[in-house]
Amino acid sequence: MKRIAALLLALWLAACGGGSQAPGGAGVLPKAWPASGPGEDPPPAPPVVEALMGRLDLLPALLPPAVATTLFDPLITGVTVRDLTDPALVAFTVRATLAQLLGPKPAEIFHWYGHPDYNHSVAQVPVHFQNRHGTSLYGEIVLPRRGQVPPSDGPFPAILVLEGQNTNLAMYRWWHQLYADAGYLVFAFDFSGQGHSEDEAEGDPGDNVHDAQDALDYLLERSPVAGAVDRRRIGVVGHSMGAIASLGLQAVEPRIHAAVAAAPISESSAPFDANPVPVMIQTGDHDGPVAPIPAVNPAVVRPVYDKLQGDRAFIVADASTHAQHTNYALLPTASWGLELAGRYSLAWMDWHLRRDPAALEILRSPHPHLSWLWDSEVRIGPDSVVMRGAGPLP
Repeated sequence: MKRIAALLLALWLAACGGGSQAPGGAGVLPKAWPASGPGEDPPPAPPVVEALMGRLDLLPALLPPAVATTLFDPLITGVTVRDLTDPALVAFTVRATLAQLLGPKPAEIFHWYGHPDYNHSVAQVPVHFQNRHGTSLYGEIVLPRRGQVPPSDGPFPAILVLEGQNTNLAMYRWWHQLYADAGYLVFAFDFSGQGHSEDEAEGDPGDNVHDAQDALDYLLERSPVAGAVDRRRIGVVGHSMGAIASLGLQAVEPRIHAAVAAAPISESSAPFDANPVPVMIQTGDHDGPVAPIPAVNPAVVRPVYDKLQGDRAFIVADASTHAQHTNYALLPTASWGLELAGRYSLAWMDWHLRRDPAALEILRSPHPHLSWLWDSEVRIGPDSVVMRGAGPLP
């Protein structure tokens, strides 16, 4: 009788869609991905500015890359103003900056048009959802492998991306692309008052950890890809203010299984008493914090790492500034910053969410551009590896 009752219950639940409120049913793989597209590019600048930008192809001759590197990197430590002599990128940045200044939020520090190399490489689905206080937040679901794998290959591990203060999600599309190309489903959103999200509704205290939890609720219960997410394999990555929120989120959110906190500023801003999941801390040895002051932030951030228990990692990049984890053009940081940050952050998730043995080998191998002034460390299980980079280039 018990087996018959259980069978009848299962048939009834199946007929009712399992009781899920998500489109297609949470835990039910969608038949097809929702329509997706590339990131948003800026509109053309006013004609007089466009005419001037037609002469930007003279930049490499007027300011050769070697000369630009010398001007902005007199100590030859790898700090560059990214792509200063790339005419197409300079033109893109001018258009984006003007569009921001003439747009609905001219007071924002950074434009929200991302970077052409990453805008055109993501398959993203724009969405809007409300947090628990009624504030409308903007997000982008980034499809795994640019939407070229069918949902039937899922469910897919997922990464929640949390942005820094006064930034926007487009500044982190390099991270979205990195994880999506590796087969993760990525969800990024703008905190209230930033990017395309609205300002806080009345009574909204602007709690970033709560917003991150509300974003998870939306992704897993109401988004068009809810059924495609593997709920046992969800990680969070964040930069600056987003790193602080990541540390707070992993301490209270059982749906998170691994975390990467990039440049979380200081111990006093690390809102956690325990880390129930594996946590990687990343920083650069030219992060001041925030201002590009050499050799400060590793000392400020190391106490955050020392609070961690269990599997943990402390990755310090050589000559990298607070801008290391953004794809915003023309900001001073190490030319190898994104590659190094992506290498270790992806390997951290690949090991802890997928148990990929190749990721473990990456985590235990020193990148030549790890800091040569500060120790990097990876502790997994009983094993600990301390690493340093190769030092200044000759």
